[in-house]
Amino acid sequence: MKTYIIIGGSKGLGYAILNSLINKNKVINFSRTKPEITHNNLTHYSCNVIIDKLPEIEKADRLVYCQGSINLKPISRLSIDEFKNDFEINVLGAIKCIQTYLPV
Repeated sequence: MKTYIIIGGSKGLGYAILNSLINKNKVINFSRTKPEITHNNLTHYSCNVIIDKLPEIEKADRLVYCQGSINLKPISRLSIDEFKNDFEINVLGAIKCIQTYLPV
């Protein structure tokens, strides 16, 4: 049984991945909202990976980063603050998670 850390496993693609793994693997999910599933193999941490300190995890085999944001406005109407927000979630959040959990 492998241990997967899923960032953003409560909705969308992350939730689909969580569902596909949960029966044969241990899944540790981080998201602001709790997934609509309960299972003995699931541990959930409510957190915002951008601003919160990430929980300590002793062992993990895989990291899946599904938290993301995309602003579909034309570039001429996209503000710098909107772009920075998406960049922070999509890039800086992923880097923070990788740096935190790569050693485990």
